[in-house]
Amino acid sequence: MAQGHSENYFGEYRNFWWNKGFLNLMAKRLNLAQHHSLLDVGCGQCHWSKLLVPYLAKPAYVTGIDNDTKWAAEDPEIRAYFHYHQAAFEAVEGNAQALPFADNSFDMVTCQTLLIHVPNPKRAIAEMKRVLKPGGTLLCAEPNNLVQTLIKNSLSATDDIEEVLDHVKYALICERGKKRLGQGDNSVGDLVPGMMAEAGLQDIEVRLSDKAIPMYPPYNTQEQQAALKQWSSGSAWQGTQYSDYDFFRAFGEEYLQFYEDYRAHYGSSGNRMQEAIEDKEYHSAGGAIMYLISGVKQSE
Repeated sequence: MAQGHSENYFGEYRNFWWNKGFLNLMAKRLNLAQHHSLLDVGCGQCHWSKLLVPYLAKPAYVTGIDNDTKWAAEDPEIRAYFHYHQAAFEAVEGNAQALPFADNSFDMVTCQTLLIHVPNPKRAIAEMKRVLKPGGTLLCAEPNNLVQTLIKNSLSATDDIEEVLDHVKYALICERGKKRLGQGDNSVGDLVPGMMAEAGLQDIEVRLSDKAIPMYPPYNTQEQQAALKQWSSGSAWQGTQYSDYDFFRAFGEEYLQFYEDYRAHYGSSGNRMQEAIEDKEYHSAGGAIMYLISGVKQSE
């Protein structure tokens, strides 16, 4: 069977995306205990809604929707997990930009790294607001992925300015080419609060996850082992349908020479990093930007 659209990112490291203390504080601040029904848009394997369900009022009702047929099918283990947390669960196949639900259906609507993949995130936000009950909470967890090109590690700390700029330029072209192909904006998290305001949501709040990916020898924690395995499985810029080359072509064929030069010059950087890890010489604090953006639908 072919891979699902996000299967490459359903690895073990996904279990380390959030710190429990942060989730506890977030749930308290957003009064999640007042919500019974939850819609998880772009649910995948329900990683996000599984983290949220313990905080919901009981009994709880969780619906997951995804347009990937491989993940839209219900998984008995997922159903058992929600049952353990006193929550009924339903899986639905559908499009985030045209949700197959009536107006005012859910106490809470949420997504995690969904808007970075949709062609029109404003439409998706409008749809999530539409199916949200008055007084309900919309909660979006979306990143800025471009910033990763500026996070130092023990190998890049001495890069000259032109090398740093090459990495930023390469990532930025990939990001904008991906957007031109209608595959989403990898750093849309920066813009979501404004989109929520434009959609008419109230009480918009923005928080940053306190999660980092610290990597240092001897790399023997469960989280570090999971991260290393994830790093070896693929690029955050690529999907199953398009490659970096496709993104460059979409942005402008005049950039293809830069693509070729970059790949020729930096193509062995992955091997260099692997060697540094094997030699216990690689380290980084591993900062990241993941926004947690919430808004409330005005009561009628």
